[in-house]
Amino acid sequence: MNGFRTQSEQWGQGGSEEVWHFRLKRHDADGNTLQPIPVEMRALSFSGSVSNGDQVRISGRWRDGTLRADELWNLTTNARVHNKAYRGQLIAAKVIMILIALGILIAIVSFVIAGHSDYGPPPDWPPEPTPPDWWTPTP
Repeated sequence: MNGFRTQSEQWGQGGSEEVWHFRLKRHDADGNTLQPIPVEMRALSFSGSVSNGDQVRISGRWRDGTLRADELWNLTTNARVHNKAYRGQLIAAKVIMILIALGILIAIVSFVIAGHSDYGPPPDWPPEPTPPDWWTPTP
């Protein structure tokens, strides 16, 4: 591999993503040089390292003429390079967001039901007694 460079891309309110770009040198069975493959790896952060000149094995998918690597094996150092697992934090954040949304939904439904409810005694309830004539409230 060669042409390794790293950059940080900003997104949202203060979030960022680390992006690695490099080209993978290839050779055919006879040792002839083939066209290099552009590779990109994206993650919040990476576990492992890679440098120019390292031999690597990559897994990923093609997108717009670039191989988007999910992970790679650095054959030079015999190390796995991958994005750090934030699955637990992402799941917790999703659960919290769902709970907040449910709380808001319950509040809205309660407000709508309360707005359309008739508070007071049922229609067949006896009327309130009227005070005697001699009783006058004092201010």
